Amino acid sequence: MLIANNATRVCKSCDRDVTADIEIDVSDEDSVSEETYQKRLGICMECPSLQYGTTCQHSGSIVYHRAMLKDKKCPKPLDAQW
Repeated sequence: MLIANNATRVCKSCDRDVTADIEIDVSDEDSVSEETYQKRLGICMECPSLQYGTTCQHSGSIVYHRAMLKDKKCPKPLDAQW
């Protein structure tokens, strides 16, 4: 599965002026279905623990990447959302 997000996002590690385009390529065997990915990503986008529109406060992961991986779960302590 290749996810290309052409929207420019703010980079957490950089000044707010610096942005990065996001493109992620994960093998089909390691990724969830498109439907599951969109559902997970939607939950992440609504989560108050999302930082800079890209980064999970609990894991430090880029949510666009973590949400597509079969072996990953929501890292929110005591209240995982997916």
